[in-house]
Formats: sequence, structure tokens, C-alpha cells
Amino acid sequence: MTAWIRVYPGSALPRRLTADDVEYLDGAMRHAYGVFNDDPVTGLDLARTMAASVLNLRGLDADTLLRPFHASQDADRAEVLQTMGALAAAIDRIAVDGA
Repeated sequence: MTAWIRVYPGSALPRRLTADDVEYLDGAMRHAYGVFNDDPVTGLDLARTMAASVLNLRGLDADTLLRPFHASQDADRAEVLQTMGALAAAIDRIAVDGA
């Protein structure tokens, strides 16, 4: 995520997310992937929670934006990993294009 800011300064984060928000979310996703190794569902929940805190702070509807990125406790590791990847991509899109 932060690479976009370096490549296109001023054009990324058009309305609501700041460069600090994107950097925080980038670190949050890295941390969540670390937790994923031990407990995939908890890693995904952590990523969702951290993303929601920033999105809500910036006036976005985190519940709606993050609703598709959920896994049940009995979801297999591959399914949760796919959902984490989709969440990371969604956060990238929000950071670049706004909500």
C-alpha cells in the first residue's frame, strides 16, 4: 500500500485516508499475516478490526465495506488466506480510489 504513495504522491488517498492511515493499515496487515500463521481466523479478525478502526475514523462505513471479508471458525486455512488476500486488495483500492 505505501508504495502507491511513493510512486504517485498527491494522487493516492484522494479523499479520506491519509498517508499515515495507509502506513498503519499496511503494518496492520503485516501483523495480521503474522498472527495468521498460528491462528488463521484470529489473524483475519485482527485485520478486519484494525482496518475498521481507520475506516470508521475517516467517516467510512466499515461494517459495509468489510462485510464480505469474514470467515467462520471452521473455515479451512486456504479459505481464510484467500479472504485475507481479498481484504488486503480491498484496503489497497480504498487507499487509492477512496470508498
